[in-house]
Amino acid sequence: MLVIPCLLALLLPAIQQAREAARRTQCKNNLKQIGLALHNYHDVYGTFPPAFIADETGKPMHSWRVLILPFLEEHALYAQYDFSEPWDSPHNIRLLEQRPPTYACPTGDLDDVTTSYAAITGDQCVFAGAEPVHIDDISDGTSETIIVGEARDAQIPWKDKRKIEFDTFTEIGDTDGSRTAQR
Repeated sequence: MLVIPCLLALLLPAIQQAREAARRTQCKNNLKQIGLALHNYHDVYGTFPPAFIADETGKPMHSWRVLILPFLEEHALYAQYDFSEPWDSPHNIRLLEQRPPTYACPTGDLDDVTTSYAAITGDQCVFAGAEPVHIDDISDGTSETIIVGEARDAQIPWKDKRKIEFDTFTEIGDTDGSRTAQR
């Protein structure tokens, strides 16, 4: 009679470790899908998407995450988005609950509208603001460049233009800030 509970007690940690490893793998796969979408965007438009699209006054209106939706097989969601209104307008805000699965890392504690991933931005970054960057502008090469990272516990709505400033990015694996998947 005691054999089954003892076996379960011994197997439970191994099962939990396997589940966590599967969640981490899914998170890395999401980052790879985002990376592929960014490169496919570049192939079509000749540049990476800007970190955000600004209005005529320079106010950020739309995130890179919305711009790459067609490259994540999210054509229908992209078609519903209204670029003439800000991301948080009454029309666009109702699309928050349709967050693409690629924008959610299963290791995080997310609701249905936030994303696990943020752009790394700054003057020396691929996401330098409203100006798109061509792949030839990346002096270090793409394999040495972090474009998007996991923003653990950042609570960023997936359509929001919020990002991580390069100057505040500490290091890969920083549990208090951001982390990225390495190749």
